[in-house]
Amino acid sequence: MPSKYQPQVSAWRGDLHKGVYTTQLHLSNNKKLRYANDDYCEFSRRLGGGYFARGITAFISSILVLLSLWILYMGVFVIITVSDDRIITISASLLVLFIAYFLFQFLLNILFAPEDCPIRLNRKTGKVYIYDHSLLYFGTWATFTRSPFRAKEITVKEFNWADIQGCMTSVSVPIASGGMVRSYRLECVVCEPNTTKVIDHFLLAAGSSLGYEWMWINSYMVFSDNNLDAELMPEEIDKKSKASSLEEYQKIDAEYKKIKE
Repeated sequence: MPSKYQPQVSAWRGDLHKGVYTTQLHLSNNKKLRYANDDYCEFSRRLGGGYFARGITAFISSILVLLSLWILYMGVFVIITVSDDRIITISASLLVLFIAYFLFQFLLNILFAPEDCPIRLNRKTGKVYIYDHSLLYFGTWATFTRSPFRAKEITVKEFNWADIQGCMTSVSVPIASGGMVRSYRLECVVCEPNTTKVIDHFLLAAGSSLGYEWMWINSYMVFSDNNLDAELMPEEIDKKSKASSLEEYQKIDAEYKKIKE
């Protein structure tokens, strides 16, 4: 049975229920929750694996880019100076050029892409704000068509929560020892108001134990906080984190110490 939201997202596996999720246990946010108060919440959608991992990856990618350019240079030299087997050399050079372009794009994204592209949901206004980057959809056609010099570019979109639905997608990859490894993604589709016609979509989460973020957000957006975990940033921390000076921080700290006494 296909998704009721059409056109269907790639690698679709199932549509998710939208509404309050009641459970005896607190709903987990899988440590993705960055901030939440009575007005809005913000979830992390991290792109990188930390500075060390990015540094190692950038170093290896740099070597591969230079190696590809050297091979490409040698290919052009052979094409110009040698008359035999030019068709094979040209074909191989074009393949190396494509690989070099892909590696160069990957390198610039590793160096300049943001660490995180969060999603912010305001339950008082019913609005959802998406900070998007092409790396969230690595492997799609955008990987090959997007200019590598746009690695820093982030798009910001605003949607109505009422128009957003959840879908689970998955991709299976065979492994050498036998069996399959399945990768899951939680995609949100944006429909035209009061229809099932999809006009946009975005990634909410990827990895294991998916679904909890979706359930947490659903309950939060309808003010059903009783079954949500209590890892919300309190107002005190919010104000302290926005202090513009040490003096302002100390003033806020003193105010809340009086309240607690």
